[in-house]
Amino acid sequence: MRINVKALLPFIITVLFLVIFILSTVTQIASHIKLGLDLKGGFEILYQVKPVDSKEKVTKELLLATERMIEKRINISKVAEPDITIEGSDRIRVKLAGVKDQTKLRELINQPAYLTFKDEQGRIVLDGQELSPNGASIGYDQLNHPEIIVKFKDPAKLKDVTAENLGKPLSIMLDDKEISAPIVRSIISDGTSAISSENLDSATEMKDLLNAGSLPAQLIEKQVNSVSASLGGEALHRTLFAGYAALALIILFMLITYRLSGLIANLTILGFVYICFLLLDWMNATLTLSGIAGFILAIGMAVDANIITYEKIKEELMDGKSIRSACRNAAKSSFPTIVDAHVTTLIAALVLMLIGTNAVKGFAIVLMMTIIVSLFTNVFGSRFLLWLLLKNNVFQKASWWFGIKSGQREINNFKRRPNIVKRRNRYLVFSTLILILGLTVILIRGLNLGVDFQSGTRLDVYVGAKFENSDLTRIIQEEIPSVKMKPVVKYGENGTSATTTFSRPIPIHQLNAVENKLKEQYGDQVSKQESTVDPMIANEMVKKAGYAILIASVGIVLYTSIRFHYLYGIACIIALFHDILLPIALFSVFRLEIDLTFIAAILTIVGYSLNDTIVIFDRIRTNLRKTTIKSVSDLEELVNLSLWQTMRRSIYTVLTVFISAVGLLWLGGEGIHLFSLALIFGLVSGAYSSIFIAAQTWLMLYKRKFQYEKAQ
Repeated sequence: MRINVKALLPFIITVLFLVIFILSTVTQIASHIKLGLDLKGGFEILYQVKPVDSKEKVTKELLLATERMIEKRINISKVAEPDITIEGSDRIRVKLAGVKDQTKLRELINQPAYLTFKDEQGRIVLDGQELSPNGASIGYDQLNHPEIIVKFKDPAKLKDVTAENLGKPLSIMLDDKEISAPIVRSIISDGTSAISSENLDSATEMKDLLNAGSLPAQLIEKQVNSVSASLGGEALHRTLFAGYAALALIILFMLITYRLSGLIANLTILGFVYICFLLLDWMNATLTLSGIAGFILAIGMAVDANIITYEKIKEELMDGKSIRSACRNAAKSSFPTIVDAHVTTLIAALVLMLIGTNAVKGFAIVLMMTIIVSLFTNVFGSRFLLWLLLKNNVFQKASWWFGIKSGQREINNFKRRPNIVKRRNRYLVFSTLILILGLTVILIRGLNLGVDFQSGTRLDVYVGAKFENSDLTRIIQEEIPSVKMKPVVKYGENGTSATTTFSRPIPIHQLNAVENKLKEQYGDQVSKQESTVDPMIANEMVKKAGYAILIASVGIVLYTSIRFHYLYGIACIIALFHDILLPIALFSVFRLEIDLTFIAAILTIVGYSLNDTIVIFDRIRTNLRKTTIKSVSDLEELVNLSLWQTMRRSIYTVLTVFISAVGLLWLGGEGIHLFSLALIFGLVSGAYSSIFIAAQTWLMLYKRKFQYEKAQ
């Protein structure tokens, strides 16, 4: 077939303009997107605020005062853009990225900075509350040694104290630690006193600390996530590489499978990525490792809309329609299915955002954003480009360009396929056995819960050199004795990183001791990453995880029941139970750790696994409207026909997301490996349940309804 190139000029010019514009600006936009602490190093700590006086209660005023004081402490360290938020009635969360010396800053935030002057009897005669605002400054003694000059609000009081202690030592204490004990040589009447210091850096830090003021309350660390810059950089590099590989495979798959329309889908993917970058920049969002993982998965999900539309175009073409008519009918009939499929994932993402922790919220926000963007780019954008391509009737007949062989027709093709419905009892029995086996395994072996759900400390170490697990275990046990820990496991490129988990929270000074010991043996490149969860927080997370799964499942089932029929909703409940239980059972069998990323994966499965189910249900509903059912055999034939009509698109839609998940598992950072594996288990389980559980369950339920109505 000859192609009129002149008629294609509007399409070619539009595409070239968009591609050149995107490629010329995307780098600058991407450079503005902020990276989270898990990618460039830093820490996130959830503090519980307790009054200094145990008889007092935590008030809003106390929380606000403590928040301001924490910000002042952080400003001393010159860390940019601290994120400090009050949570609940007695908690403050602090997130800091790009921190070079995490230990020093954590000590600075926690330090009460309570300055006292004590006489020989140990009585407090002066304290920091009596200092003038910003009353500390740097000075130098007669030998040019740096010292801190402090000025008091009431000079008369300092005069009285020095008069009473003339010729006697006066201990200057900071948080009950003596920093100086000068002998009072004369009565001080000008209201200023000097505190000696070892060096200028120490003097400057104490000056800033005293000017910031003492903490109005105690801060207790309840949850800690710290990441070194080296481990964060490695995770970023590996996850981005996984994204590039997955994107390349998806583009190749769409091009080979759908040819010219696949090219349009790939162009809409380019637009999808660009608009997502624009929104992230506009929202001033911070991109975390889980957010990047969600973005990579979203690329696979975005082309689902293209697949659903293009498969419908193929059906229309094989029915003998013209290309323009096929595209018009496919766009109209596929849009409700696409929206329904996206809404189920959107419900799960919304629950993740509302109930999940901060680490999971980043993933949920990215997922929600990408779902909405994909509707504009991969639905409306794809339609626009198809319209430009076809408006001048360049392609008048179905051909190789649209993946249709000359003379290929759909009529009766599917009726000759094997009868899936006929063997439904076998599939349901097999699925029931799997569920029973899964429950049995979980009850017998239990779950390998991570620190997120049973408290403790997970320690990740970047060694940067070859090492033996036994050597790391020995060093750790020397510094942290008498604490139960899991075996040390190697990971990362060339196995230069390791991880282990302790049964209880480990204090920061012991973790620092481990890091210092490893540096002595392997070099200064050694760095650590810590995740500590208090038992109280772990219990709260268990409840949140349960509520999240329950609420998301109920919301999706209700939506399906409203959009279709309550029988479809019942079938969805059974399929969802299967899809949730199977990954949990497999994690139990292989003793894989269940943490918050696993829950994020389960909720993604809850939303996404029903995509195929909705596509199948939509086809069953459409066929029911077109067909008069006279017998049970007619009903069975209709369901079997619907399954085969949607089989290819069911496989393809799962395949694109499967490519993304496998890319993350194989090439991505260690922090998202278990997330990716749980997602893969769920995708396989969801694809199976859509065809062999949900559709078969609906058939059994509808058959009873049909027989009952027929008997009336």
